[in-house]
Amino acid sequence: MKKGILLALLAVSLLAGCSGGETKNANSSSGGQEEGSAIELTFWRPQASEVEDNVYVKRIEEFNQANEGKIHVKMEVITRGNSFAYEDKINAAVASHTLPDVLAMDGPNIANYAASEIIIPLDEYFSKEDLDDFVPSILQQGSYQDKFYAPGLNESSVVLFYNKKIMAEHGITPPDKIENAWTWDEWYDVMKKTSKDGVFGTNMINDKGEWMTYAFEQLWISGGTDIVNKEGTTAEGFVNSPQGIEAAKFLQKLANDKLFNIDPKPTEFEEGKAATKLGGPWNIPGFKNYPDLEWGITYFPKKAGGIQTAPSGSWAVGVSADTKHPKEAAEVIKWITNKDSSIQLAQAISMPASRKSAFESLTEYDELPLRIIKEQVTGVSHARPVTPAYPVLTQKFAEALTDIMVGADVKKSLDNVASTYDEEYKRNFAE
Repeated sequence: MKKGILLALLAVSLLAGCSGGETKNANSSSGGQEEGSAIELTFWRPQASEVEDNVYVKRIEEFNQANEGKIHVKMEVITRGNSFAYEDKINAAVASHTLPDVLAMDGPNIANYAASEIIIPLDEYFSKEDLDDFVPSILQQGSYQDKFYAPGLNESSVVLFYNKKIMAEHGITPPDKIENAWTWDEWYDVMKKTSKDGVFGTNMINDKGEWMTYAFEQLWISGGTDIVNKEGTTAEGFVNSPQGIEAAKFLQKLANDKLFNIDPKPTEFEEGKAATKLGGPWNIPGFKNYPDLEWGITYFPKKAGGIQTAPSGSWAVGVSADTKHPKEAAEVIKWITNKDSSIQLAQAISMPASRKSAFESLTEYDELPLRIIKEQVTGVSHARPVTPAYPVLTQKFAEALTDIMVGADVKKSLDNVASTYDEEYKRNFAE
């Protein structure tokens, strides 16, 4: 499948983080030019927070110093004036064959970039030992059709935060060992006990778009299936499988019993209006603004007798097919995803590292509450479906779950996801 497919499919904005770098030179130069005797490479990233940008400014400066006279990287930030500004710039560069040498991409887009021949495989540039140091979900996210295309810059996770005061009032002790993680039914019981006096049992709607897939696909996985098959070629019999229908009915049950607010205030949990919250490490820095909040972390709930799992996903970096210097571009990627970079980024943005070895220096993850996040990231997390048609899948899945939560027929809603996705895949990606 050729590059034109990308233009139609990236009309959906994805969730898994925002990454960028401070503008060092606004003029991109695809293909790699030479500055003196050094090979000059360009690197595009979307704008992120100042602290995240600063990490990459520092790491690229250090790379240039370490490779002085050999490789010089110019990093350009693309300001995200709207949800699609970065993707729009990539689309234009695809059409004109002016992609940078190195580019960042949201994790679920990797398969689309690979299928569209926007990026190249990196297997020959990474040793087995190096690849094995990435947490499993990063390898899953970054691979397409048995080739590795893009390592993640960091990792993410979704845990169940809980209000310690509310738990104590009801005599509830959340599990702190993964083998004791709450089942769906146990979590339901907790929500029923705590949902009273203006307090919801949980807060679990971050948004009604990409979050719906990022968080709730895991209910399908815990039930022993997924929303598409392993190859990503069909959703029929997966998203609408008996296990999938059971997962969706569980969500509908929570909605029917009014155990969560389908249109929550963003700070509902922080203000003590929800006993638990499905959220991620990105929520933790904001908790300090609520001094009365006493919070803890427990594991993402699982189906009774099912698979323990948790969401994951991050921005990643790959080498574009337009580069004239793939080996040197791969060296840049190895540098900005190595152990030191992984440690520095994790410390700066309060997100878990993408490398196992980085956790040796991140000792805060050895104790509660962050130990829960580490155990999920290193042991049980699953990436979102690896498919070039992911933007269509996530849009239809999110729409279906939203409809189901307000009372739509479960099977009909999931059948519609399956048929729409399968038609899209056959139209654009079937061999």
